[in-house]
Amino acid sequence: MRLILGRLGLMVSLLLGPGLPAHACDAPQGNHDLVVAVRSAEPFTYIGPDGMPRGFAVDLWHSVSTDIDKTTAFVNCDSIDAQEQGLRRGTVDVVISPLTITSERMLTYDFSQQYLSSGLTLAVAQDGAIDFEAAIETITDTVFQPTVARAIILFLLLNLVTAFLLRAFMLNLVTGPEDDPPPGAVRTWMAYMLEAIARTSGLKGIGDGFATLMGKVFEMIMAVVGTALSAMILGVITSAFVGAIGEHPPVSAQALPGLKIAVLRCSTAQEFLRRETTEAAFRADEGSDKQIKLKARAEWLACAGHNNNTQKVEIMPGDGLPGGVVLTPTWKEGVEELYQGNVEAVLGDWVALSYMSRRSPYDGQITVQESVYRNEPYGWAISRASGTEELRRAIDSALIVRMRDTDWRKRIENTLGSGAIAPN
Repeated sequence: MRLILGRLGLMVSLLLGPGLPAHACDAPQGNHDLVVAVRSAEPFTYIGPDGMPRGFAVDLWHSVSTDIDKTTAFVNCDSIDAQEQGLRRGTVDVVISPLTITSERMLTYDFSQQYLSSGLTLAVAQDGAIDFEAAIETITDTVFQPTVARAIILFLLLNLVTAFLLRAFMLNLVTGPEDDPPPGAVRTWMAYMLEAIARTSGLKGIGDGFATLMGKVFEMIMAVVGTALSAMILGVITSAFVGAIGEHPPVSAQALPGLKIAVLRCSTAQEFLRRETTEAAFRADEGSDKQIKLKARAEWLACAGHNNNTQKVEIMPGDGLPGGVVLTPTWKEGVEELYQGNVEAVLGDWVALSYMSRRSPYDGQITVQESVYRNEPYGWAISRASGTEELRRAIDSALIVRMRDTDWRKRIENTLGSGAIAPN
């Protein structure tokens, strides 16, 4: 029955002529209760070398489907828009590839319980420059950590006490050869041990300013404490500046229209960029050439009108303004555009971009902005065409059980990588 519906939908789209785009989702095969759509969206969903769907969302669906007791036929779609068309027509029951829960989308299909919170952020090429602002912020944050601050204060107090003791010892010291007591066996052995420690630790010469054993001990204590304190401070400064190499200061949302950016076609990132471009047009002088071009760019960024190019990288025509847009069918192709130097940044999902930046050949070449422009709550999209309110409740119940598991966060990070929970 599902196969017949899928073929009927395809026939209708062909009969309506070229005015409507031909959206590509594979036809389901075999007997099944549900048609579940995926697309190329690593690490959530992708097609493996064996032709089978893989990814975090696929593994989660296999686990959930055992609770709802439904058989599944997976179909691969070539774009977000193709998946949404399938949901609206009823040829697809559930989409498990990442879709942000938005009020606009909920007008035409339902969503499950939110299972992950990601965010909209920017990936840029890494270079050898040092972000001094980031380095200073790291130093400040580290020094004012309670444990580090306590250690610094403790070292300073210890050296201060030692200095007072040394000063008191020097004031009470009686000089003159007639007052020097005989060395004795204990003092002789202590002097030998102190000499051995001084030479072994590299402190030889530090305590040479005092003729007495006690003076040497106090001076060496101060040297050790001072060296430890200096090493700690130097370590913090070095770590901060090394970590700031290749870092970029956060790019404001208002600055995005001035960059050449790659975005996933028909994604919330594309819509976000369209809105920022529209805002930039309103800020421009009324009736100016810049305003006219920005409005044209915002119109070009609307999802409608690009449906026939779902499999291609599409470059916005030049308009004489700084920046530009490249639409890509997948996040991976957007990151590749950045890697090849064709764009200045990729605007997209925090989890996906972070995952890509840790994989070869992008590891060490691409950095992802830690701050996000807005949160992106993810849920599974569920078609209303089949009247599946019962299905939505069953999916929600199964998802909630898994999210309450103590290993839920570990499960996410095992698949998506350490730190895969986006900063909010």
